[in-house]
Amino acid sequence: MTHNVRMYCLTFILVPLFAIITAFSADKIVLNSWNTEESVIVRIDRVGSIRSTEAPLGFNGGEQESPSQETSPEEAPWLTEYIDVTVTFLNGDDKGTSKDLLITQLSTSSLELHPKRRYLLVSDRFEDNTIQYSISDRYRVPWVVAFLILACAGLIASAGKAGVRALAGLLLSLAVLLGWYIPALANGIPPVPFAILAIGAVSSVTVLLVVRRPAFWIVAFLGALGGAIAASTVGWSMVTLWELSGLASDSASLLASTIPNLSMEGLLLSAVMIGSIGAVLDVAVSVTSTLAEMFSYDPKIPGPRLWQAGIGVGREVLGSMINTLILAYLGSALPLTILITSSGADPLALINDPYIAQELVRSVAGTIGLLLTIPITTAVCVWWLDFRLRRSKEKKKEATS
Repeated sequence: MTHNVRMYCLTFILVPLFAIITAFSADKIVLNSWNTEESVIVRIDRVGSIRSTEAPLGFNGGEQESPSQETSPEEAPWLTEYIDVTVTFLNGDDKGTSKDLLITQLSTSSLELHPKRRYLLVSDRFEDNTIQYSISDRYRVPWVVAFLILACAGLIASAGKAGVRALAGLLLSLAVLLGWYIPALANGIPPVPFAILAIGAVSSVTVLLVVRRPAFWIVAFLGALGGAIAASTVGWSMVTLWELSGLASDSASLLASTIPNLSMEGLLLSAVMIGSIGAVLDVAVSVTSTLAEMFSYDPKIPGPRLWQAGIGVGREVLGSMINTLILAYLGSALPLTILITSSGADPLALINDPYIAQELVRSVAGTIGLLLTIPITTAVCVWWLDFRLRRSKEKKKEATS
């Protein structure tokens, strides 16, 4: 007991330390390999006064602009601010040097400049040799790396081989989706048929790496695939009956104009399928693992008892998984939800809104997929064990005859 406590305490000390060391190493690599043609990484040493709508003499090598005239409230969000700063270049041709610059940004910009912090500096040179400097974003790579390593190393340290398998499954699933499926969509492939292939690949990888008993791989795979097909069928019915075009968001409209041959309805349905597969896999693997443990404890357990156990476990898992699914969708759409709530919109008009309808499609289809995953996985398990038992009896008869 004392040894286990010491190991856990040591783990919680070493994992953050390893994450910090990795983050510093990644920081040095990024500073040496950052694309300096688009932007450079700088540290702001001093932030001076803000000069709204008026550039002082010597505007980064150019001429002085005349003060702006009185501006209406409607034009205020587009006013330009000039901020006097001193920066130190951390990479690029000017690495290690410090300069006084005049940074240009909109008055409504949410990017606040603070001394001793690092940012991405962009420069634009005009025909009159005037250079306009602006800050495009914060430089956050080291902290991103630190927390990613913290999560991954913590998973491996806590779960051991199971954590390694889970992490490997996640990386391979992302490789399938980001490395194959999404680039293929960009090239104009049909979204739905290839989404089915992607889901099959993700399910196979996850089941092979997470389910410890090879004899039950087929159970978890068919259970997850059945739940995903159920969610897809419900999603297709809702998209068709609700007459959704998949163009409710600005990003979807921009994508449709960029790739005209891409079916946006099919893309919406693919989003439903891929969005539900994670939760569906979780339920299928949980039910499969429970039934496998029961079968290992009592290989002669009758099918009706397995069915009862699978449905009972599935019901308990379902409560938390539905919360996970619905709250994940709500969290992703939280800014829009607050905006709609504060505007006092009509509830009936909200239901009819295409954006809200799309989110409902994802939530409802995913929920029904979870509901059906439980009986499908349980039924497959009962059938598979019965099939193996009959095959075993037939082989024994053949051996004795």
